[in-house]
Amino acid sequence: MALRDGTFGQAFLVIRNGKIVFERYRGISDVELQSVSNFNPQLSKSAILEKYGTRNRDSLATSWSVAKSFTSMLLGIAVEQGSIASPQDNVSRYLSEWASDARSTITLKEVLDMRSGLVPICAKSGTNQLEECQTTPRAGGDLVYADDQMTPCITRPKAIPGMNYGWWNGGRSAYPGPSFLYSNCDTMVLSKVLVNSRSEDFLKWSQDSLFLKMGMKAYLWKDNSRPQGGNVLGYCCIDATPRDFARLGELLLNRGVVSNQQIVSRAYIESIIQASTAPNAVYASQFWFPLADGRRFIAAQGFDGQTIAVDIARNIIVVRMSLYHPFFNASEDRIYKFRPNDIDNSNWIGSLPQGMGVPIGSDPYNDRRVLELVSQSVTVE
Repeated sequence: MALRDGTFGQAFLVIRNGKIVFERYRGISDVELQSVSNFNPQLSKSAILEKYGTRNRDSLATSWSVAKSFTSMLLGIAVEQGSIASPQDNVSRYLSEWASDARSTITLKEVLDMRSGLVPICAKSGTNQLEECQTTPRAGGDLVYADDQMTPCITRPKAIPGMNYGWWNGGRSAYPGPSFLYSNCDTMVLSKVLVNSRSEDFLKWSQDSLFLKMGMKAYLWKDNSRPQGGNVLGYCCIDATPRDFARLGELLLNRGVVSNQQIVSRAYIESIIQASTAPNAVYASQFWFPLADGRRFIAAQGFDGQTIAVDIARNIIVVRMSLYHPFFNASEDRIYKFRPNDIDNSNWIGSLPQGMGVPIGSDPYNDRRVLELVSQSVTVE
């Protein structure tokens, strides 16, 4: 199911009790090759095959919104280190731009849970600019078209309860006030808070405090707001091997401990686990809570079917990643610069299918069905 032909899967791993019990990798199939060729006529089939051919455990995958859960862990580290006092703090304590207006009382926890009450931001059609979404934001708001993906997220206003917005229920009902609305900009706000709470370089701090301690070689993308790359894209865009992505699951299972050191606040991890047990739990602290086989998983999930799902009670980690190739046409750096009409001068994440403009098809990868099958295959001990 996870790597079935037509689902564009690259990697599938199942880890139980700290041991890999299933691991498979594959490159692009003939059927998938034809699909990519149909929607990318500028690429020859040989070029597509070169980019998406043979894959193994050392081949990089990409996160898309799985990165949000890593941003959450970085906030948990900041709490453990004391640079952020509590997730219940007002964001304005770390973001002076919000200190004197209606946003001053928004808490970090509300932003973590995608309940900030701020208007969502989307791409402005036909431009590389961002604006308030006119309809319900697709995949959290398509920020990647913009060079500066931070400023519009920080400067957007709080939505007004009682108003009709196109992004809320299609404008058919009044906005009730802060409610769950999945927004990439909310995670960018968290990234800015983390940047402002540190005295050292944020990228170096995140590598030293999380990725290197986990033993994870992570490559982070930035936006194009400065010539050498500007804002780290906390809502998306980490490249790593599938095995290294699995370390996020280990961090949850070990309650934030790595090599006998508490790097993420245990209370922070426990709050995520506790949230997953609530009736009808859906989302909290940048994690999804999919229900499969009657069990509630804690999952980092992203565009094109990227999945890291954890069954806490049974010590199971499931990782599924789609086929991926980074396009560095503008530079050799992971600086996201996307120009639909100027591909030769663009850098972007070429995940399959949708990252390359290929429709998902009538029978796409189904994460819940895969989790059901994994859960059903576990022998009760």
